[in-house]
Amino acid sequence: MKPIYLAALLAFGSVSCVDDVPQLQVLHAALPEDDCSIPEDEAILRGSLDMTLASNYRLGLIVTSNRIGTEILVGEGGQVSSPGSQVVFITSMDVSYQTEPDLGIEDTNVRLFGGFEGGEGSSMLLNVLTPQARDALDAATLGGAIVDTLITIKFKGHTAANNKVEANEFTFPLTVGRSGYGCPAGQQFAAPTANCDLRGHNGIVPECEDIPVP
Repeated sequence: MKPIYLAALLAFGSVSCVDDVPQLQVLHAALPEDDCSIPEDEAILRGSLDMTLASNYRLGLIVTSNRIGTEILVGEGGQVSSPGSQVVFITSMDVSYQTEPDLGIEDTNVRLFGGFEGGEGSSMLLNVLTPQARDALDAATLGGAIVDTLITIKFKGHTAANNKVEANEFTFPLTVGRSGYGCPAGQQFAAPTANCDLRGHNGIVPECEDIPVP
């Protein structure tokens, strides 16, 4: 399985018609490991974010491409797969947020950059909150609210032949609040040591350590 790390830039785009059968399919979600790899054999159905400890939620997705390689004749009777013919390039992601209470977060299209080989499984790691969603949830939870959020994601892109591709819609429930968690007097949060630090995710809290004496 090949990991895909996507860089996201806020942008707006249009919706296009594609085939009914998804050529790119999101199978399930998982929390990343400390080294940011995504475990293929683990899955989570929902998440929680403590905005006392984290401002965004890192989510790993297990993805597979349903495109089948095309064989072409080379020389006398030789058959090989056309190199790169079935690669799917992801170029954007539609994302929406339904919240209770309603925070009025607008649907957004986010630009992404990544590629998936045909007929292969892979994974991707992304922050699921756009800047607008993060700011709205931050303001709401500062007042003590707990916000139930349903995030809907749909990836879009094209093949090497420039045929349009859409993935299935994937939804992920996320409960967002603030615990006010802190260290006892004379201690502070230990600095992160993992590449993917998950403090604030699904009840994970950082360790405390003594504040160094000057």
